[in-house]
Amino acid sequence: MHTASGTIICRGGSHVAAIFILDEIQYAFNANISPALPPFTAHSATVTFDDVASLTSSRSFSGHIGTDTFELNVDNGVQIKAQLNDPGVSSDSTFDGSGAWMQV
Repeated sequence: MHTASGTIICRGGSHVAAIFILDEIQYAFNANISPALPPFTAHSATVTFDDVASLTSSRSFSGHIGTDTFELNVDNGVQIKAQLNDPGVSSDSTFDGSGAWMQV
């Protein structure tokens, strides 16, 4: 398994962006989430994957946000986890959706 560090940003609503740097290349996962999530940021995000080829194309996922944690499990085995920056969010929630990887 390989890992890369990055950042997750949700301005509130149904869109979340996760950005990671791997070998000086920026990989972004732009996700559409249902139900909508409150605004949060996480500067200590980690993506775990088998092969860099798994960070491509459109994928479906499921996940969970806690008051201070975020976890997103992509259908091809990729996992994104993070500790939320303060103040976190007020309640736990599960979500699902789809997103697309791209190199920036």
